Amino acid sequence: MSPIIGNAIVILILAVILFFAGRSTLRTFKNEVSGKGCAGCSGNCSCSNCGCKKK
Repeated sequence: MSPIIGNAIVILILAVILFFAGRSTLRTFKNEVSGKGCAGCSGNCSCSNCGCKKK
């Protein structure tokens, strides 16, 4: 296999991984900004808006 094809495959795989990681990070950030995350909780996550409420 040509080294160019191997490099292209590795770059493509890394791009896919980075895309999903970035998308997850942006989703988490948007939830924190809108108040749905755990940043506003006082440690025990008993607030009504907390997204990490224990079930």
